[in-house]
Amino acid sequence: MRILALMALLTLPSMTFAQGTFNPRDLTGYWDLTNDGRPANALNTVSNNRPPMTDWAKDVFSKTKTGYRELSTGVQPEKDRNDPVQWCDPLGIPRILWNAKLPGIRFAQTRDEVIQFFESGRVWRDIWTDGRKMASKDELDARWFGYPVGRWDGDTFVVTSNGHTDKTWIDQYGSPHSDEMIVEERYRRTDRDHLELVVNITDPKAYTGTWRGDKRVFARVDKPTRSDFNDFHENLCVWSEVKITPKH
Repeated sequence: MRILALMALLTLPSMTFAQGTFNPRDLTGYWDLTNDGRPANALNTVSNNRPPMTDWAKDVFSKTKTGYRELSTGVQPEKDRNDPVQWCDPLGIPRILWNAKLPGIRFAQTRDEVIQFFESGRVWRDIWTDGRKMASKDELDARWFGYPVGRWDGDTFVVTSNGHTDKTWIDQYGSPHSDEMIVEERYRRTDRDHLELVVNITDPKAYTGTWRGDKRVFARVDKPTRSDFNDFHENLCVWSEVKITPKH
């Protein structure tokens, strides 16, 4: 019996022993966005280094009216703002990743996909890891959270998505994007309790270069405490509770 037990241990991936207390390819669990490792004065977006916008994006951006001064066209009275979230449009990717008010995400892994749950809006998306490639733009109908596929690059989980509707903003400052946007998310578990994320955005219709992201850090949460049931509470945007008239 002891010989069989030893043989079973020897067949486990060497990664488990090398890493000690965690498997870097296991993202399962709850994670909260932190401010760890962020550059000084970092904005709540991809990074402070937004590439120059194309004429198309400049025209779209000139019509945005936000409650923030950074990167935007200036602070507007609440009644005049046209942030899509004010009439319950989904935040979309990548904005939901750094929605500071509700910082939680959760991963659940299966053989063919990674399911990512978001505390904000209590929504999820399927990140397919079954080997499929990104579909061409002609094959897709635009979606709020795009069409993501995932793969492992060493111990980094790389998620690439396209097919995003251009109705969402990249951030709270009104940074625009087109339906040609491709979002790359790179998740790397650095130790048992920390998960790093870098987001890069490529959108030739909106920006003259790739918008390269700052490092974000998520901290592992054993049991979320924002709900009596140790899970994400029901954070939903309900149209009947919205008081601001949409300005489409």
